[in-house]
Amino acid sequence: MVESAGYAPCRPVQAPHGIADAICAPDLDGDLAAWPCVSGPVRAALGHLLANYRTQVSLNDLAALTRRSPFQLIRGFRKELGVTPHAMLIRIRILRAKVLLERGEPIAGVAVDLGFVDQTHFGRHFKRIHKETPGRFRNAMRARRPVPVAPAVFAEPALLVA
Repeated sequence: MVESAGYAPCRPVQAPHGIADAICAPDLDGDLAAWPCVSGPVRAALGHLLANYRTQVSLNDLAALTRRSPFQLIRGFRKELGVTPHAMLIRIRILRAKVLLERGEPIAGVAVDLGFVDQTHFGRHFKRIHKETPGRFRNAMRARRPVPVAPAVFAEPALLVA
């Protein structure tokens, strides 16, 4: 791959859905400096999406922010990230939703907090990306949590004697 000014090849991505999920991953937390292959306009739009994923972000807003036409921005996203700006916004929201659901937050509240129109809209996108419903995901996370054990202070004295 030929390097041009301001553009370097991406490092190998260790994420199930490629660079898009790697950029949105909670451990990276939107650190776009770690991705030298993302151009200036795409980087600016992506930073805006990461900062404002809870609100409605239009393609025209992103185009004005980057001083590109909507078509140029979509082409740049597809070329560099493999997804459109809207698909990236949905992916960011779903990855953030996973964190909230792991904490046991109610599904309807998560949907509204993350900017989805309603729980059905959220559920459809969640299932398309994760191949399971938000309810099943949350229940699976609950099942994986360790069960809290009562301290020995509250245990029956007869049970403590070996």
